[in-house]
Amino acid sequence: MYKDKVKFLKSLKYWSPMSQHISIDRAHQLNELISHAISQTSLASRQNVQYRVEQEQVYLTGIVSSYYEKQLAQESVSRIQGVRQVHNSLNVEPASRAALSVDLP
Repeated sequence: MYKDKVKFLKSLKYWSPMSQHISIDRAHQLNELISHAISQTSLASRQNVQYRVEQEQVYLTGIVSSYYEKQLAQESVSRIQGVRQVHNSLNVEPASRAALSVDLP
């Protein structure tokens, strides 16, 4: 009976609550790093870029105003350690000329 208990306890070393806690912390840390990477790009002023993380894959969605911003978002996120793949579904909708024009005196 004692040997059975020891065998059972040894089998538990490969599964522990601590290993699950670490994976939760890694997921949280990855989300923080992605959020920071997006905020540090020119996309920081745009609130219509969203992301979700599923098993080290990042899915980008939303709207940006240029293909440069779309590529910048993808490159910023893909450089993060722990990101295996980026699925870039950002749509490009250029800003209208009226929004870009400035009234001169």
